[in-house]
Amino acid sequence: MRFNLKGALESILRWGDAPDKYSNDPISMVLLLREPTFSTLDQLRSAAGRAFGTSFTGDKESQHYVVQVVLFTVMKAGPHSLSFMNYRKPYGDDSRNFGRSLPKASQRQAWAEHSAWTAVDYVKGGADLELEYAVLAKLCAEMLDVNCVGLYVPGKRTFIPNDDSLREYLRSVADSRPLGFGPILT
Repeated sequence: MRFNLKGALESILRWGDAPDKYSNDPISMVLLLREPTFSTLDQLRSAAGRAFGTSFTGDKESQHYVVQVVLFTVMKAGPHSLSFMNYRKPYGDDSRNFGRSLPKASQRQAWAEHSAWTAVDYVKGGADLELEYAVLAKLCAEMLDVNCVGLYVPGKRTFIPNDDSLREYLRSVADSRPLGFGPILT
């Protein structure tokens, strides 16, 4: 698998521009975190196992794996490739002002509470956005914990605080398409 480090970083840092279906940039979901405490490889393998109903290894020869590659963590989930990037600062160049511009008080409060983030990207996304977002949503739902204050979807310019509405949103996106592999073909 060839990994486009520059393209992945540019995609993570862009501020909500609509994804270009002809681009190699990943489609992203960004977990905003209270503290810079990031998932370990084993925790990601466990979350992926729960999400996709199959076990994940550290062996790149497997169909389902999670490994560290330079600055990124890479996941192969059947035909889908995902990357993870952790960052120890608030998300975006103008994070404070962006947070203040959010329409709901719950959004503004949750955004203000974050100090770090994890981006989960669909590598080489843009061919089938509905499927790609379904894969990301399925995994992100299993990654939610008390450290996560909310989820930002740059390509949709959507921020949802980590409350009951976030799980509902992720489930509805995840259930919108069959994922095309494993025992879960919903």
